[in-house]
Amino acid sequence: MAVESRAHLHKDIPKNWDQLKNNIWLSDAGAYPVLVVLTFAGGMCATYMGYTALKNPDVRFTTSKRQQLIRTWE
Repeated sequence: MAVESRAHLHKDIPKNWDQLKNNIWLSDAGAYPVLVVLTFAGGMCATYMGYTALKNPDVRFTTSKRQQLIRTWE
């Protein structure tokens, strides 16, 4: 555990770069791997959702094809 208290870092949402640097996530070096993993996981989720939205035949963006139960356009 850290010797000093970090309770003063939980005041409010940071409004500028100096406040963001003093935020609890960026002031602790042990949080950097967590931020990297979360960023990577979010990017992978967004990539998969985009791929699925564009390539999956069950996703229909065209208005004329949305209400059809049987796919006749393949």
